[in-house]
Amino acid sequence: MRGIHPIKLAGSVTKSWTYFRHARWKGRRQCPRCGYRLLYYLRDERFGCKRCRYKFGEFTRTYLGEFYFSLDTLTHLLYLYALGVPAYRIRFYVPLSLATIERSFRIFRQSIYDESLQKLKELKKLSGEIEIDEALFGGHRKGSKRGWGAEGKTLVFGIYQRNGKVITFPVSDRKHDTLIPLIKLHTKKGSLYYTDDHTAYATLDLIGKHQIIAHGMEEYVRENTTHINGIEGFWSYAKTWLYHYRDVPRQYFHLYLKK
Repeated sequence: MRGIHPIKLAGSVTKSWTYFRHARWKGRRQCPRCGYRLLYYLRDERFGCKRCRYKFGEFTRTYLGEFYFSLDTLTHLLYLYALGVPAYRIRFYVPLSLATIERSFRIFRQSIYDESLQKLKELKKLSGEIEIDEALFGGHRKGSKRGWGAEGKTLVFGIYQRNGKVITFPVSDRKHDTLIPLIKLHTKKGSLYYTDDHTAYATLDLIGKHQIIAHGMEEYVRENTTHINGIEGFWSYAKTWLYHYRDVPRQYFHLYLKK
């Protein structure tokens, strides 16, 4: 089933159904409740488990089961979503209302978020040279305070392993008791940490080597390798990308960030 172009799936209900069914079961259909493989077929195109009598469809207990339109339309929607086409434009290409498209996008983002959390649990601790920083997300509001005390913004903490992965966490504040536990949980002891001169990082030399870039004294690079340009570059990229999604609701911000 690999190598199928989404446009071909979008033009065929049968091909879309076959593709997603294979992706769900991988040739081994079983009861999603108890895992039993002896099933019986029902007239309404569902299945029943001979052990626990649970009745289910092809996509029961999956994100696909939350959609109530044809799979070829879903494939087309997924393709446009992956291309970054905004919802207000997609409504001209698929036979769905704007509200349905936006709901579908939330389901897409939730599935990506859940998958990223699972991968984070399986991810080995970051090690080597690590850059750490925080950033505020959210547009400037007229008359509101700028900087760390600004209202209506979301604070995000990031850990970047040079030439490796970036992991991010929306956090409530930038205090020592909030940030240091995340660093200990997701990085290997003895790593080389690069941070700015924020006081919350003062104890990092207890768990590894610590290089400080004194942003308060307008220092940004020292000896070519002492900097946090990598994580700051990521913040710039993320903010540019999120700019297209103006006024992201705070309750959904973590879904946009993980995407």
